[in-house]
Amino acid sequence: MPETQSRGSRPLTAHGGIRAQTKSRKVGKNWWTKRWMAVLENHYMGAELPRGRAYAQAGQVLALKIENGTVSATVQGSKKKPLKVEIKFRAAPKKQWEKLSTILSSQAIFAAKLLSGQMPESIEEVFEEQGIALFPVNIDDLETSCQCGGSGLCRHIISVYYILAEEFDRDPFLFMRLRGLEREKLICDIGSSVKRGRKKATYLDLELHSGPREVGRPFTNEVTHFWNGGNVNEDNLGDIRIPPSPGSLSKHLGHFPMWRGEERFLDALELVYKKASNNGMNVFMGDW
Repeated sequence: MPETQSRGSRPLTAHGGIRAQTKSRKVGKNWWTKRWMAVLENHYMGAELPRGRAYAQAGQVLALKIENGTVSATVQGSKKKPLKVEIKFRAAPKKQWEKLSTILSSQAIFAAKLLSGQMPESIEEVFEEQGIALFPVNIDDLETSCQCGGSGLCRHIISVYYILAEEFDRDPFLFMRLRGLEREKLICDIGSSVKRGRKKATYLDLELHSGPREVGRPFTNEVTHFWNGGNVNEDNLGDIRIPPSPGSLSKHLGHFPMWRGEERFLDALELVYKKASNNGMNVFMGDW
């Protein structure tokens, strides 16, 4: 029997659930994630939208699995037993994907962007030409279900939608996977295309890249002096200073996928970087 949930009921506290990293109303820093969120936000849901967002931020989504174009999740509601939620995507035919994969891998701009984890906006035109919709046009393009028994989009489905948005922001390949194209297949096609392009390099290309290569200086016994506490040429150490922004590389990489901690991952990591930088500088200066 479906478990109905009244509009004013509060969810039970979930432990170890997947927490949305974004605390504001706006989710997504990339254009493709904003396109995904627009589908949800343009559909009237009344108070269920902020309630679903609050569910995602509180970690009410206990588990999430993506397989064969279907997102399966369990969400802790107001009842003791967690609810099962499903969001199904319409997969494109295999032949269409094969043709699309060939086109994407043969164009350098698409190949470079996709391999670097980016999705150029012009890629939508390529999808449309092949009769494939990369993004749902409206919410009816998705098949959703929840055990709560509510009609339309409930807070449980919306919470999963928000968690998916952050995953899309981190990995744009996920859109294609849910439509039927595996990341490994596309990367393999891109790699094959790059190899074919190298074989077709002109004589001039070979001449430009066949000059003498600079070879780094070999290591000397200064390494031994370093570990034994001896003096080392300071020119080899480079510029030693504390970075102005702690954890800049981790911020560029983005949030940890499916984070379950009470504190946001990058916020916690920033404190670690600050302490490590100060301690490292103290060790370098001999103050330890």
